[in-house]
Amino acid sequence: MKRSIVYLDDDPGCLDIFVNTLKDEYEVRTATTPEEARRLLAERAPEIVISDQNMPGIKGEEFLLEVARNYPASCRVMLTGHATVGNMMREVGAGIINLFIPKPWTEQNMRQVLERASLPHALHSEK
Repeated sequence: MKRSIVYLDDDPGCLDIFVNTLKDEYEVRTATTPEEARRLLAERAPEIVISDQNMPGIKGEEFLLEVARNYPASCRVMLTGHATVGNMMREVGAGIINLFIPKPWTEQNMRQVLERASLPHALHSEK
């Protein structure tokens, strides 16, 4: 069974590249607005949630805080070209953000992050 991902990014081009790169290995659902992402989450909670940091109307860290509250078992990944880990230490320390990946990402980088993001779920499902 493929691991599931919900990826929120206001740039449809980024979403298309992500889907085309990883669709054979992951079940990927994408959203360009927080409202659309919330609907996808409500339909079926994914193992991994990825959010871009800078979007109109909401910051990725705010969206991932909602995800952490409503879907605590998810692994939450921040995708950003603008922030550093130091800018979000409180969210990292509180477990809101589990992993970071810089923009632009490489296929190798993204695969490594997704493998790490999948690890807790793989261990949990073996118990």
